[in-house]
Amino acid sequence: MLLASLIIIYVASGLLGITTIFIKKKGALYFSISALTIICLVVAGILTANYNNYFGGFSIISIISIFPIFLSLFELKPKEIVEEDIENTTQNFDTEIEEINKNNKKKKKEKKKYNFSKSFAESEGRIFEGVAFLLSSFLFAFAGLYLGKETPFGFLMAIPFALIGLCITFMRKNHNFYDVISNILCYISAGFLVGQIITVLMYSFALSNILYAIASLIFASYIITTTFTKERRINILMYVSFILLCLSILFL
Repeated sequence: MLLASLIIIYVASGLLGITTIFIKKKGALYFSISALTIICLVVAGILTANYNNYFGGFSIISIISIFPIFLSLFELKPKEIVEEDIENTTQNFDTEIEEINKNNKKKKKEKKKYNFSKSFAESEGRIFEGVAFLLSSFLFAFAGLYLGKETPFGFLMAIPFALIGLCITFMRKNHNFYDVISNILCYISAGFLVGQIITVLMYSFALSNILYAIASLIFASYIITTTFTKERRINILMYVSFILLCLSILFL
């Protein structure tokens, strides 16, 4: 009976993940399906650990690593908010122009200060997603310590990845403070995952280690890809990586 439930939950997770490809990101339906997919993945991890009768450190942390992904569903879109505000205030345009001119005169007399509010309004609004990836990948990588060598090497890989992310961001002429932070968080996350792939495979080529390594590679690839595109249909890669992570618990 437990095996049947296990098969059903994995099939459900896969089907829900595929469904998100065909739904527009905007709207409650996409949010609901995505949230339901994440919940199914959590349940899949719990059932897998129960089936294998293993609720050790690896399985518990692996299951917890799925929860931060909920944060990535809350995407802020400050640019669109600004555009809507401009449309709603066209009637008072002349008055605002006068106020802006007065403010500009005052600003010239004052020292220039970095405007964080303006910077956020001009950003891509991916700061929550970056934090979600950082938390999830850290837990993902931490779980790998139970499969591979207990060494901080995997986590130290985040440093060169962060520098690479910083260079790539500036090469793309994106100097927005919040976008730079978001991209750095994404590359740090990828660094955690790639570093643990090495330590896990160096320790053993057991099936659980191989599945974990593939899951880490797919998740890292997905995170880096999100810094180059706003297309969220590639979310299927993230769901596949967590399915493989849950399956690795089965072969411990």
